[in-house]
Amino acid sequence: MSDELGRQYWDSVADAMQGRYHLDPVMAEHKRRIHLDLLREWLPGERLAGARILKTDVFEEAHGPDQVLLDWPGNSNASVVAMDLSPRMCALARDRMREGGRAVAVTAADNRALPFRDGTFDVVYSCSTLDHFESIGDLMAGLRETARVVAPGGALLLTLDNPETRFYPLVRTLERRGLVQFKLGETLPGDEIAKKANELGLSLEKLRPIYHVPRVLVTAALRAARVVPGNALPNRIGRWLVAAEVKGCTRRDRKTAWYTAALLRKGMT
Repeated sequence: MSDELGRQYWDSVADAMQGRYHLDPVMAEHKRRIHLDLLREWLPGERLAGARILKTDVFEEAHGPDQVLLDWPGNSNASVVAMDLSPRMCALARDRMREGGRAVAVTAADNRALPFRDGTFDVVYSCSTLDHFESIGDLMAGLRETARVVAPGGALLLTLDNPETRFYPLVRTLERRGLVQFKLGETLPGDEIAKKANELGLSLEKLRPIYHVPRVLVTAALRAARVVPGNALPNRIGRWLVAAEVKGCTRRDRKTAWYTAALLRKGMT
């Protein structure tokens, strides 16, 4: 897909998502809590005072209750920039951040050709951005550019779709049949992340399977639960999700996690 077609495609997704977000509110809130907990643990707020931070897409900030920029601890004391390939996504996120009382510079850019100088950012948060490219070559081009803009000694918190999860083949089949609201792309298994990152001067500090959610089954269960008046059933499913996350993280189970999260550090030289 060409750059222009990619922008047009994600602009159309941004418009289609208005009023019909792809995650049930229970799943979205669960996902938000997981990512915020990860940020608090791996990148504590006290370390971010005065930091230069980049988030490499604003899909969640444009649409969903799973956004993190408004709630990321410590980013109120940092200089935050966000970007997205889609100008429409950027506009929606910019408005939403403003309404939430947070001034965030949002710019349209391609992750494979970032408009920033080498070493611009102390922290880059790439939240399931690179796994929407159609080829491993494009994913690696995006990772190479991401590594380039991390400052020496700086951190890249990277999450990618986990191809080892047992429901991944089913979701890809549903995507090919047009039953998923947006395109997935190529991704890397956990063991490959460290190898590819090391080639780009990034060392692996932490690796964790996260978001232990059988997405297809939980989505169907929540749709059925919404037929019944009230929130008792959705809330019960939400409590089950929390328990499943604790269990999956304790076991570090790659077969149940939708994402792999990695904390990568750039060398000082």
